[in-house]
Amino acid sequence: MARGRRSRTSTVFTTRPRARAPLRWAAGVAAPALVTAAGTAMHLNSQTAGFAYLIAVLLISVWGGLFVGTVSSLLATLCYNFFFFEPLHTLTIAEPANWFALAAFLISSVTVNRLVVAARVQAAKAEESAARVLSLAAEREKFLEESAHLQALRESEALKTSLLRAISHDLTTPLTAITIRTGALRRRAAANDDDGELREDVDAIAEETERLRRRIDNLLSMARLEAGKATPHREPTPPADLFHATREHLPQVFAARPVAVHVDADCPDANVDPSLALEILVNLVENAHRVSPAGAPLELAAHGANARVQLEVLDRGPGVPAETADVAQRGLGLEIARGLAAANGGSIALAPRAGGGTVARIDLPAAPMPAQEATA
Repeated sequence: MARGRRSRTSTVFTTRPRARAPLRWAAGVAAPALVTAAGTAMHLNSQTAGFAYLIAVLLISVWGGLFVGTVSSLLATLCYNFFFFEPLHTLTIAEPANWFALAAFLISSVTVNRLVVAARVQAAKAEESAARVLSLAAEREKFLEESAHLQALRESEALKTSLLRAISHDLTTPLTAITIRTGALRRRAAANDDDGELREDVDAIAEETERLRRRIDNLLSMARLEAGKATPHREPTPPADLFHATREHLPQVFAARPVAVHVDADCPDANVDPSLALEILVNLVENAHRVSPAGAPLELAAHGANARVQLEVLDRGPGVPAETADVAQRGLGLEIARGLAAANGGSIALAPRAGGGTVARIDLPAAPMPAQEATA
């Protein structure tokens, strides 16, 4: 029986087609080259090009594995420096902020590669465990069916816990280091009053780092909610308080453009977890700010009807066609907002706005009215 298990284990790891290895290496080298060609042709800025390289490295890591992904990360870093950082077409880095941005990219790409490979290893281990369970099915079929179900649940929880720990450690730790170094660069820029470009670069790095930190925190919150390790604590929450908290969490957005706020006089409180509802609004406002032209106003509105509360974020961006208004197709931030809204018993919908732009509408349950108010 033990010999049979060893043969199955070896099958799991040796049946992968080795003939495709040269193709994976070729793809690992070609991916940064394709991103470079597309980025230079479209005249992408350095930040957008960095995200494009990161996505390419992620896809190569999923398909090619640890070594191919690592080589692709290094090649992407070299191309990123050579084609998108001043002075162009050299490996020289003139600005201190560019050193920092390049280091942040390299750390992020290598970390993503490690996480993807770790997930594949965990999946292989789960397949191996399932094969061991199935090898005993002929002996005690009914008993092993129940045991296989329980074992699958335990392994699923263990895998989810492992991934949560990996994300928390491998991404949060580099982000903390980036935040510390950004603070040092900001102090240096403040001491040099003439270096306005350095201050702008440092502020941009700090803003993107904070946005990435919020994304990671949101993903961890969603994972805990889905795993049943956390539950929303709903309470009556005035929409005006949520809008005010959103302003405090996104001072750079409210400083960059006018934001109008309107709450209907008869709008009831929302029956939500305030912290989760705030994260929903922060994600939607960030998205609206990112797609709107510079200086274009945003609007926040709250309405109530039929024991429901609608919170709206309105922008004057490019808009959203009706056939692509599905939230799940609109990016990570909106998908996170959708998951958090569902945890609060609500939903999110996107719709074209009259005159141009998009309306992101959050539909949430209203808090029950006090008995005396309902009677009145």
